[in-house]
Amino acid sequence: MRLNSILTLVVATLPIVAFAQFSHVEVESVDNGGAIEGDTYRVYAVMQSEGDVIDAIFGEEGKPLEIKTTSTFYQHPNGGALASEVQRFDIQNDATLAFDSWVTIGLDDNYMNSLTGFLMDFSVFEQGQGLVTNNGAWFVTPDKRQAFAPSDKRILIAQLTTTGVVTGMINIHGRTRAIQVNDSTILGGDMIQAEGITFSCGK
Repeated sequence: MRLNSILTLVVATLPIVAFAQFSHVEVESVDNGGAIEGDTYRVYAVMQSEGDVIDAIFGEEGKPLEIKTTSTFYQHPNGGALASEVQRFDIQNDATLAFDSWVTIGLDDNYMNSLTGFLMDFSVFEQGQGLVTNNGAWFVTPDKRQAFAPSDKRILIAQLTTTGVVTGMINIHGRTRAIQVNDSTILGGDMIQAEGITFSCGK
């Protein structure tokens, strides 16, 4: 698949812990070649430094998580609400599965993907509706490679396919860049918690 131009970039301005380590959200269009109806977008959290960590995207009381569309989200029968449920082998045999809607941290299929959910009901999202919670998260443990920002500082957090307009509000938890001491990885000492981050895309 081919990633096209950046569509939108929106940053929350709430005072938070270590906000400087989180830069902004980028949403990119994915060329789905008309294989399915609608447009496909990938959502990235952009960090300040390579190696900064995102270990959870969450919603809690007073800080809800909401990802909605004015239409419905495309959900492939063999896909999943989490990228860790999307089998790489199946994508190779069904081009439309590559444009399934899911959430993630860092990876876009099941291979070496430790992503899981916490106190979240993804069944409504899997039916094509919005993803909303004020008491849940999708997460990985912060020592997993997929949680670390790569050289371009962008961490993939969702793929969304829809004929409608997408609006999202998320909260991010993580830690500052890891350091190496005596060949052992030690996580950075500062917590990153960015709240009320909004994004939108679609026609």
